[in-house]
Amino acid sequence: MSEKYCFYQNNLIKEVSLDSEFEFFYFRPTLFRKKLHKGLYKRSNWLYLFWYIVSFGSYKILYIKHKENSEIAHFSNIMPKFFKYNFMNNFDLQIVNCFTYSKYRGNNLYSFALSEINQRFRDRTIWIGSHNSNIGSIKVIERLGFNKMFDVEKRTI
Repeated sequence: MSEKYCFYQNNLIKEVSLDSEFEFFYFRPTLFRKKLHKGLYKRSNWLYLFWYIVSFGSYKILYIKHKENSEIAHFSNIMPKFFKYNFMNNFDLQIVNCFTYSKYRGNNLYSFALSEINQRFRDRTIWIGSHNSNIGSIKVIERLGFNKMFDVEKRTI
């Protein structure tokens, strides 16, 4: 079984503003608190433990919260290079597993997150991958100015 992904690299990324009803912050994990959102998948806690170990605790999560009810509306994970991605250089970052809760879709939160991460880490090369079937994500990535670098086929044995 195989799945196809496309990888993009930051270039001149458009700046996107955040609506005043939202606020954002960066979260840095600890051994006992690896994320603030609830798991979307059964193995979510194991995934964050794995990331904590392979990144020596240096991954970050950009959270966007709704100001009025303090609910997390979106999160984007920011990972340093690790062995899985040999195309990355030592100081590159990768944006992975982004998610906007359905209640908050249509507020440009994903666009803002990618733009904000690019601005915050503008001195670094930033990669983002997407499953080829995720047309919505790919449209946002390309609209913001990320350059498609290559396609990857992931095979499961």
